[in-house]
Amino acid sequence: MSKTTFDPGKLQAPVTVLYDSNNAASLHEVEFLKSRNKDGKLVFVELSASVDSAGEFGVGDAAAKQQLHARDASGEVFAGNDALYAAHTAIGLASWFEMCRLPGFLSVGTGIGPKR
Repeated sequence: MSKTTFDPGKLQAPVTVLYDSNNAASLHEVEFLKSRNKDGKLVFVELSASVDSAGEFGVGDAAAKQQLHARDASGEVFAGNDALYAAHTAIGLASWFEMCRLPGFLSVGTGIGPKR
């Protein structure tokens, strides 16, 4: 499986969010996503719990430790901001996430604030 650019019109739920709990930024984002996952459209896999977990999802161990990854039900794998976009879309927050990506805002899904 290769990483692709996220197209919100093609997303198939559920979306599996792959994260390393040793990465504070990923953990913070996962906590936010879990709090908004009321319909169970997201499934969370904590990668540091199993050494082989990342490979099962087509993600290398080093890449999994550096940034968040997501895989939708069709098998498409997304990394970084595309993974965040996919997760936010699955739980109905695509427009909010898109606003956060506008020029002048931080480039993370939940980080609303001026760029430094």
